[in-house]
Amino acid sequence: MQKENFNKIGDVFYVLCRISIGLFFFVTGFNKLFHPVFQGYMLKTITSLGFSNPQLMANFVASNEMFWGLLLLLGLLTRLSSFALIIVMLVALFTKDIHSIPTELIPIDPKVGNRPMDNFTWLSYFFYLPQVLYIMILGLFSLYGYKAFGIDRFIKKKKADPYT
Repeated sequence: MQKENFNKIGDVFYVLCRISIGLFFFVTGFNKLFHPVFQGYMLKTITSLGFSNPQLMANFVASNEMFWGLLLLLGLLTRLSSFALIIVMLVALFTKDIHSIPTELIPIDPKVGNRPMDNFTWLSYFFYLPQVLYIMILGLFSLYGYKAFGIDRFIKKKKADPYT
């Protein structure tokens, strides 16, 4: 396979990932704002974390997910939207999800006894958290931008040659 074809396939895959993750954030944010079940889940989560005015905070987070997800989906302000979603994911990771990592290992056979969590095993649990993967992929989007397809491309063309 020629390098040029490989780069084109890589660009297509990159764009598909950007669109998929943008769609994910848009849909989840939309559901957290407008679907009663997800509204309740979001409110319960925010309340359990101890945020003041949990309803406002739940709507704020959901609105940000939806708004920045839509921009990422469209390839509009790709770097900024990726960075904004990284912040959302970092807050989720450090306020809620990192605490789901167990502090000790509980074996299937109770005769073995519980074992303390070593750093290497803790790290494997950490990398299993979906927020970590989203942060990494969003980091790529914030560094590389829209790549081959997105509204940013048309904006960039107009800035480069305003007379066309």
